[in-house]
Amino acid sequence: MKTSRWNPNIHYYPTILDFVPENCREALDVGCGDGELARLLAARSGHVTGIDLSPEMVESARDRSQDVPNARFLEADFLEAGGTQLPAGRYDLITMVAVAHHLGTERALNRSAELLAPGGRLAIIGLADPGSVLDLLHLAVAVPAVKLVGRGRGGSHAPSKMPVADPDTTFREARDIAHRALPGSRFRRRLLWRYTLLWEKPRDAPG
Repeated sequence: MKTSRWNPNIHYYPTILDFVPENCREALDVGCGDGELARLLAARSGHVTGIDLSPEMVESARDRSQDVPNARFLEADFLEAGGTQLPAGRYDLITMVAVAHHLGTERALNRSAELLAPGGRLAIIGLADPGSVLDLLHLAVAVPAVKLVGRGRGGSHAPSKMPVADPDTTFREARDIAHRALPGSRFRRRLLWRYTLLWEKPRDAPG
């Protein structure tokens, strides 16, 4: 399944899809929006759960995913849901796209580590504020890049009624949080005002 639209978040979907583990049984897409990434993950996973606090987004995801039998969508709080909704140590993959800053980046990373199975993977596309001259240079390059790539893809499109929030960290702060909360994680500042964060939970970690 290919996405039919483009925006700065979708631009980095290939990074997430390339990180899906082999024999992925259970995937969790946090802040699933209208379910586009969840549907892509469903083609590579045994089962996918999308979770979002927005009733409108969950309703849209369900409507758009009726022909995807291995995907379900929950209207719930990722940080608070537990028990049968989000069992700890269950997921082989957790994804977040422009979501961690809504939840509080450090809390989001710690919660993800709890929910991942040993050997499970976390893939984040995050937003951060500039905190250095280098960050500002990256952002300066990003402006024409967004216009150029977006023009080639028919403009930038995002689901209507999608919640928005300002970043809660600078790039450096997000990197420091990632290295502290998820030792061995790979943090990379990207164009288009984004960063990517990839982490694999140690196999000897408690489930």
